[in-house]
Amino acid sequence: MAADADTLRFEPWQSAVDPGFWAELARRKLDNAGLSEDPWLITALYTPAQNAVVSSPCQLDARAFGAGDESELAARARDVAASGRLEMPGTLVNVNTLERFRAFDRGTLMSNAAKKLVEDIRSGRADDDAALLTPFIALTYADLKKWSFYYWFAFPALKLDVPAKVISCGPLAEHVELGAVADEISRGCEATLRRDANDPARTWWIVDNVSGECEPPSSIATVRTRDFSTWTLAFVDPCASEAHPGWALRNLLSWLAVRTRETETAGEAAGETAGAAGADAPRRVRVLAVRKSAGRVCPRASRVFECVLPVTTDGNLENPTGVGWEVNASGRPGPRLANLGSSMDPTRLASQAVDLNLKLMRWRLLPQLRVAQVASTRCLLLGAGTLGCAVARCLLGWGVRKITFVDGGDVSFSNPVRQSLFEFGDCLGGGKPKAEAAAEALRRIFPGVDAQGVRMMIPMPGHPVPDAELPRVLDDTRRLEDLIDAHDCVYLLTDTRESRWLPTLTCAAKGKLLINAALGFDSYLVMRHGGGLLRADERSGTDGTTTDERGGAFAGRLGCYFCNDVVAPGDSTTDRTLDQQCTVTRPGLAPIAGALAVEMMVSTAHGCVEGDDPTRMPAHTHESFASSRSGSGSGSGSGSTGDRDDGTTALGIVPHQIRGGVFDLSQRLFAAPAFDRCVACSEKVVAAFLKPDGRDEFLRRAFDDPAYLENATGLAAMKEEVDDAAWLGEDSDGDDF
Repeated sequence: MAADADTLRFEPWQSAVDPGFWAELARRKLDNAGLSEDPWLITALYTPAQNAVVSSPCQLDARAFGAGDESELAARARDVAASGRLEMPGTLVNVNTLERFRAFDRGTLMSNAAKKLVEDIRSGRADDDAALLTPFIALTYADLKKWSFYYWFAFPALKLDVPAKVISCGPLAEHVELGAVADEISRGCEATLRRDANDPARTWWIVDNVSGECEPPSSIATVRTRDFSTWTLAFVDPCASEAHPGWALRNLLSWLAVRTRETETAGEAAGETAGAAGADAPRRVRVLAVRKSAGRVCPRASRVFECVLPVTTDGNLENPTGVGWEVNASGRPGPRLANLGSSMDPTRLASQAVDLNLKLMRWRLLPQLRVAQVASTRCLLLGAGTLGCAVARCLLGWGVRKITFVDGGDVSFSNPVRQSLFEFGDCLGGGKPKAEAAAEALRRIFPGVDAQGVRMMIPMPGHPVPDAELPRVLDDTRRLEDLIDAHDCVYLLTDTRESRWLPTLTCAAKGKLLINAALGFDSYLVMRHGGGLLRADERSGTDGTTTDERGGAFAGRLGCYFCNDVVAPGDSTTDRTLDQQCTVTRPGLAPIAGALAVEMMVSTAHGCVEGDDPTRMPAHTHESFASSRSGSGSGSGSGSTGDRDDGTTALGIVPHQIRGGVFDLSQRLFAAPAFDRCVACSEKVVAAFLKPDGRDEFLRRAFDDPAYLENATGLAAMKEEVDDAAWLGEDSDGDDF
């Protein structure tokens, strides 16, 4: 009978990969794997054939990686069972280059998979977990710059010297023996498919030829004592072909052949009779390929195959051969390409691309880079001019998603060539509001950024407020305070000294990180501050100065923009010539200062652990850094070493002040303590600002009369003392005692 049978041919698996799978692969590659090519365990799903023409594929989506907590995984298992789908265990190997993908040793990959199949069969693991007989391999390369994914799937199956053969096939409903109980068999199969997702009986089971009842796979253990003609092997078949079963049957028949051979060999050793031909004799088996129609197991769609088991040999088991690499769209063995760049939402694609270079830094150069923390920093830019544009562009480069501009001016014809966010069209019709135009430009550059523009003039000391304007001005102070509350870092980028006073005071009162950038003709200043009232441990010294234990860095309350001044800020805009009214600086200064300001913020973020106050972070100078490095005996080291004992961060040192110039191309670092009579951050002015019932009056008096601040802080009294001391010195008779 077997001599007249044809070789049983199996329809190969077809892969169907959801775009979400590639998105999750890209995320894991960037965030977790980096340069590692270690294999990942993944899971695919398949269903019985649902259509008379189209086979059900091997499906993969974002959940293939098994991410989620226990409740999510349990919910997924329930969904899998309720939908009648089955799981396939797989291994994903993602390589780092296209050249490695092309030259990858696929033969060894398949050989190892074949050996594992034999091991799972002979060890009995496949008896308890039938899904082990439907493994797959995914060899991939992800080009994350173009969002192109190269992939080649393999569905390993054992290649035996004597393959399985088919004698006949036909619909279950028309089978001579099983047709009478076809409806009972269909109902039993449907119930089996609805079992728990982890039940091995969902992949294949035993059908009694007489009663049509479905029995669990454990029933096959009595195969040696039962006639093969009394039962039928049922399996979930994704194939729609009338003449061929699906690839899933191939390993199942190999499993049955190996287990039967081992069982009968053991019986012969015990003196039992296995038949005239012995353990290696071909055995006939009936197979039911369970398929569906209209959502249920259908006796007309399901097929019965009368087969002859393949014959296993010692050579097949000791040195197994595997086959099963998927063919490409041309019908020939080869990889496929999923190009998602053209089909993805452009905004989402841009968002992924923005983070790409930053996350690549973590692979090799800087594993400690806090990409997500930096990106989530909400930045308020006070000033949308030359510095504001430079800072905003650099923030985009670091992946920052929330940027708010505050500016009260309009774009003029002199702006676009120096202020990179504006163009000629923004100047027409009197000019667009700067803050709104800058935010609009950022959204054009990167649609994923949350950029907003607020048109507002910052109230300033030395600029008296008429009574009619006082409510509006006080309202502006509260708007500014609300904006500072809603952001994590404030950049002070205005072009007058007095316009920096209120933001400095507000940030000191709120404890917000404030980064100042200011330009001269050929010099610049970048500095950080924001800390307000002294802590108890900082009150030991008259100026709050302490020394950090790590490398001698200054760790006191840092001075603000006004701490070196002995006069309060006043009106610097009235009675000025044209060259004094315009920002006259060398064009290269703003990009330099803007970049340093952003880098200072990013470095500060890497120097703080959760709960730390960034305004209290120790500050390095050239001298403190050099002494700590020489004392530790370490070299210049890359940032990949993380936070060091000398107080530096993974990105390097974090100074208080950076002062530089392009005349001599120099740059120096300074650290200075807060001044206890400072008009912007001393305890007296901060306390007055925070006093609910006196805040408005305090601000009104400061706006109207700068001398008020000098009197309130004791600065005026200090100057009088200095003048008196100088007068006494001049009045000395010069006697030498």
